[in-house]
Amino acid sequence: MKVFALDSSTEKIVMVYKDDEKLLTLSYKGKNKHGKNIGNLSQKFRELGVDFKNLNIVAVGIGPGSITGLRVGISYALGLGLGKKMIAIPSTKIIAANFFNFGKNIVVARKARRGYLYGAVYDENLNEIYEPFIESVDEFKKRIEKLNNYIVIGDGAEILEKNSFPEFFNYPTPERLLYLVEKEIQNENFVEKVQPLYLQKSIAEINFEKKRKGE
Repeated sequence: MKVFALDSSTEKIVMVYKDDEKLLTLSYKGKNKHGKNIGNLSQKFRELGVDFKNLNIVAVGIGPGSITGLRVGISYALGLGLGKKMIAIPSTKIIAANFFNFGKNIVVARKARRGYLYGAVYDENLNEIYEPFIESVDEFKKRIEKLNNYIVIGDGAEILEKNSFPEFFNYPTPERLLYLVEKEIQNENFVEKVQPLYLQKSIAEINFEKKRKGE
């Protein structure tokens, strides 16, 4: 079985390929545009002997995150996944997987538009407590204050003044991505259609409600 997965929801792109003989992981965090970087990483896989035409399963992180990054990554995955089994995984869960079995609830906080944060909350076994959402910083703080025994990770943790972990843990890793993909394969959680989590729409709705209330 030949499996390929990628996540491009953050400034760090992660990719992983696995078949019966080899496991390859690549990641890149830099200033260049995601389209160019995804192409460069894919070329490295080809140079290492990966034949993308013979994939059996393609998996992709669906956000929330950078709309442009998600659009490029998901489009690329869809192109590779034509006629193949597809898996879609929330990108917040990939980040949360950095602390799988840590013994605490895992709050993922990611920067969104000014004054807002993307979020999601998982227990130590990566079961969803709060599905991915977007809220103002103040509302986000109120939400997590209701939790017990939790940690906060993600590039938005610093805004909440709760970032006590190295920056590495704020981003997806190819190893954790593969772990989640293999769980989805085991449970046969394949999707007919990949739907990106474009939660920015909620900001427009929030602002509309504020105008109606005269705030």
